[in-house]
Amino acid sequence: MKKLSSIILIVFLLFSIQGAHAWGKKAKPSLYLTSTNPFDDKNFETQIQSHSVFQLNKRIYFLVYNPNGFKSNFLKYQIVKQDDNAFSGGYTRIRNKTVRLKNKNYYCDYFVLSEKGKYFLQIFDITDLNKEIAFGAFRVINE
Repeated sequence: MKKLSSIILIVFLLFSIQGAHAWGKKAKPSLYLTSTNPFDDKNFETQIQSHSVFQLNKRIYFLVYNPNGFKSNFLKYQIVKQDDNAFSGGYTRIRNKTVRLKNKNYYCDYFVLSEKGKYFLQIFDITDLNKEIAFGAFRVINE
């Protein structure tokens, strides 16, 4: 019961974070990157904030939320590393994963990166792999 109330609370918080949208406008999906599990009970007391700098070999949680619901039951996410030494910014795909949604409005997962550098995470609806629905850039540092 406590877990259910926590999930309802986070969905409500994420919906309120979306900001004031005009009625009838479709809200775009939001992507949150954080170093703590968004579903921990202690995190519900504070508002979820997205981060852009993470520690090497530590969990990086991401939460993608769509108040209107996703078109299908599957999402694809890609983690891509940008090469600092490349002349025009070479890119290396680190992870390319298709996941089945358990909830029509959000998906949460984590990953661990063992190399420092610039990365970005892009989320696609499986029905249209040419256009990302959410995007987040971040750095992994060694301190």
